[in-house]
Amino acid sequence: MPESRYDPHRGEWTLIAPGRRARPHPAHFTNATPKEEDPACPFCPGNESETPPEVAAIRDESVENAPGWRARCVANKFPAAGSGEIEREGEGFFTSLRGGGRHEVLIDSPHHTKSLADLGEAHAGAVLGLLQERARALAGASGIRCVYAFKNHGAKAGASILHSHFQILGLPVGTGGVEKKLEQEAVFYQERKSTLLGRMTEEERAQEERMVEMGEEGAAVFCPWGSRFPYLTCITPWPTETLFTESAPETLATVGAALARTLRRYKKLLHDPPVNLSFLLAANGSEESLKAHRWHIELFPRLTPLAGLETGLGAHINEVAPECAADRLRSLDPGEHVASSSACFHRGLSHE
Repeated sequence: MPESRYDPHRGEWTLIAPGRRARPHPAHFTNATPKEEDPACPFCPGNESETPPEVAAIRDESVENAPGWRARCVANKFPAAGSGEIEREGEGFFTSLRGGGRHEVLIDSPHHTKSLADLGEAHAGAVLGLLQERARALAGASGIRCVYAFKNHGAKAGASILHSHFQILGLPVGTGGVEKKLEQEAVFYQERKSTLLGRMTEEERAQEERMVEMGEEGAAVFCPWGSRFPYLTCITPWPTETLFTESAPETLATVGAALARTLRRYKKLLHDPPVNLSFLLAANGSEESLKAHRWHIELFPRLTPLAGLETGLGAHINEVAPECAADRLRSLDPGEHVASSSACFHRGLSHE
């Protein structure tokens, strides 16, 4: 029986409708991670001259803008936000801002055929450390209000270059989804004198059925009650922490390890699906609003397309109940191969 579930973090309702699994699904996804090398890939070692000069990197005794790196960050050649001083133009319906932004690419794998899921837990933690370094730099730049990180893994997730990478976007304005989250967090904090994500994680840990990992300390991984996509997963430090830019290296290592395990679970359970990942790295706001925020990573495999309801009304239909998704992910050893045969797993989401 379909039901509507409230997502307190987004202030929106999600339609949970497992019965829609029976409808036809014409789309079948190929592996999101490249299977063959691409000598022309600008993100591969040896092709560093094909990107702008690096602004940061993790290297083992090698010179910048040359091979020998484990991860490197460069300016995006095709930025979504303009740099320089902010210029406001127009008024009323035709107001615009120019400048005040930054857009970078963090290449998180030196291997064309290996994604973050394939490179180990320590590597993922080191990548979060590099993201933190760039978040601190961009948050301190003039005019930047919010800094976001996102990953489009695979063409179906929106990647134009298939080599594994993050994008880091600093903007002079907030975006709708994040602004709504920050607003919800602030209201909850004012009313309850506790943080929304902290309380949500406590409640999920108490019920257990949507938890994927729930160590006493380190990181909590769960499929939220009101998940708007199949297998949507939230990863947060546990106990929760306020600012990503202030988290200790030990926290980043633990959360990075949980991220790597979650990506491996996706890869093995769902045949290396396209994945979207995003989280807020930094925000310049009031002290009260920052107290209310707790940083976390949200990711999900792109198994179903966005259709009219999602794009027109902003409402989402999730065909895999979060309890079912968490059960499948939790029961999977990230180091083992698991066949995709389960009542929880939509036949139309498989490649078979």
